[in-house]
Amino acid sequence: MSAVRKPSSASTPEIRERLAALQALVRDMLATVPGVAGSRPVDIVAALGLDLKLAWKVARIAQSGDPFACVRHLPGATGWRIVLDAARKAGAATAAITAADAAFERALADGVAWAGDRKAFEMMAADLARGSDLRIDVEHRRQLYLGGSYVWGVRARLAIRADIIGPAPRGKHLDCATIRGFVDVERLRSDAPWLLEAPFVVDDRGTKPVPTRLVPLDPDADRAAAAPHILQEFSTDPLPTLRPPAVKRPTRSLELAEGGVGSEGRFTVFQGSLLRGIQPVRTSKRHHGIFQLSKHRTPVERSVFDLIVHESLVGPKAQPEAILYSDLNSTPSTFLHESTDRIPAGLAVDALGSGVRRAKLDGFARYGELLEHAFAALGWSPSEFHLFRVEAPYPPVPSTLSFELPLEEDT
Repeated sequence: MSAVRKPSSASTPEIRERLAALQALVRDMLATVPGVAGSRPVDIVAALGLDLKLAWKVARIAQSGDPFACVRHLPGATGWRIVLDAARKAGAATAAITAADAAFERALADGVAWAGDRKAFEMMAADLARGSDLRIDVEHRRQLYLGGSYVWGVRARLAIRADIIGPAPRGKHLDCATIRGFVDVERLRSDAPWLLEAPFVVDDRGTKPVPTRLVPLDPDADRAAAAPHILQEFSTDPLPTLRPPAVKRPTRSLELAEGGVGSEGRFTVFQGSLLRGIQPVRTSKRHHGIFQLSKHRTPVERSVFDLIVHESLVGPKAQPEAILYSDLNSTPSTFLHESTDRIPAGLAVDALGSGVRRAKLDGFARYGELLEHAFAALGWSPSEFHLFRVEAPYPPVPSTLSFELPLEEDT
């Protein structure tokens, strides 16, 4: 029997305001905890001593870009009491705890009255979060893309990132095959600088590099060649000259030599690398989940990020989160982002099922073939992997798109 929706004095905009107020007050409460480094799950685990699942809920309440997106992460009454007690024990300000508690109770009570029951509240909120009218935001980002293309002197039609993550042969760590590509890169100035960077790994906090072994994904590639590893079969032939940069960079990279502008110099390039032992399969002091970061440094019309994860790492209800962060305040030595760095973007993560049959991608017809090539090189079976996708139109430059998925905790 469907729930009977009771009359509610709160309108949809008012429910959104209640949830936004709750998000702000949860962030305020976390900020009063002595020594807390931020509002990501790993920070909350360290500061409050919560278990990972509950810490993940608190982080998503604090960080969800659209207020309605945080509804499915609201804990039950018992879980919320545990959060407040942990915050109190960790030294959070009493006034901040009281304010967050009052906002939680009001948002939940008004939301349930507005929707009819808790389950209906979650479903209606999910639909509103996905269907938020972001036309104005996208139009502003489009204008930023046009202006950025002129200012930076380079642009691309499509940026593609696909990370395939599965257990290493011995089963204690995870390996990651990462594919990165740009479709229809073109310069507006012949000497505009453009870099193709090699992948690297940092810990959950985004501050400490993690040593990993980096090898070409393409078994036919020259294994002695320095990263980034170009996938020649899927790139323009011939490619424009890509050479080591004149100035040493923090990460290994190649620099586009001076060349043609517009359609005269247009090209597509893909790179593929395998990173061995990126993190433990289970949680550890330095790793509490899968956090894959995709930096936006080239103005593009559309950015697509696919997270392809082995079935042993995701439960039946797994749903990664995608968050877009501003990098205006970042530094070359850290990838740490605060909740205040979030850019409202209305990003929705689509679960596309297992295998690569549904891995079609508008704008690059050979995408399915590219993934099959990667799986063949890895010796992994696509049917054992789940595909999640997020698309960002006109992502601002500079920004970072974060794909986040919790790991199972050790028992």
